[in-house]
Formats: sequence, C-alpha cells, structure tokens
Amino acid sequence: MTADPNSDPVLRLSPRWTDLDPIGHVNNSVFLVYAEEARARYLRDALPGAWNSVVVVHNAIDYHHPVDETDVVNVSSVVEGVGTSSLTTINVISTAHGKCATVKTVQVVMNDERSGTRPWTEAERMILTGFAGS
Repeated sequence: MTADPNSDPVLRLSPRWTDLDPIGHVNNSVFLVYAEEARARYLRDALPGAWNSVVVVHNAIDYHHPVDETDVVNVSSVVEGVGTSSLTTINVISTAHGKCATVKTVQVVMNDERSGTRPWTEAERMILTGFAGS
C-alpha cells in the first residue's frame, strides 16, 4: 500500500464490554488502547518497513467527554512533528457527541539491534513530513 498524506486515517470502532467502567463509560485507560490501534495502523501504512521498530516513550491525554457503550468511536491520527529519531502524533478520539479525548504520543525508532534509537532515513523523514499536519 502506498502512503497517501491526503487520505483520512480514521479508525472506527465500537466499545467492547471489557472497555467499560461500572457506570457504562469507556474506562480512561482504554483511550490509550484506542489511540495505539489507530496510530499503529497509520504508521504501518506510512512506514511499512519501519513501523514495527517504533516504540512509545511518552503519552499525554486530555479528556473532554465520556464515551458510552452505545457510541461509535472515531480515532483520527496525524503527525505533529518529526525529530532526528522521534515522531510526535496526535490522536483525536470522538463520537457523535464531539471530541472525547486528545492523545499526544512521542515515539522513537529503534536501531536493528533494538539497543537504542536510530535517525530516520531520508525516505522515512520525507514520508513523515508529508503526513505532518494532515
């Protein structure tokens, strides 16, 4: 699959019973799982040769609105910035009620030995920069 920075990288899903807290809302920790799934699919399409070498080093979540068990959840992914060996993505989790959470994630790309990071290749950087702000 060829990466297309103009495509709409949105993951759509329905909450599972195990995602819910006792009052029927999606548990706050599950928002990270939703963001991870969307981000992994997004990076797999953009960087098929390197996506499985990308690891999370920081997550930050802002909660805006609860997600109920009957909601359809949309999780969008966008590249906010690209560093030497890092990548910052933003995932917006929303329902028909509006924005529910914003997840900002910093990731790094590991070297072949998985003993440290490596810089993005020029080709990877071009792809990621093309996705920035999309």
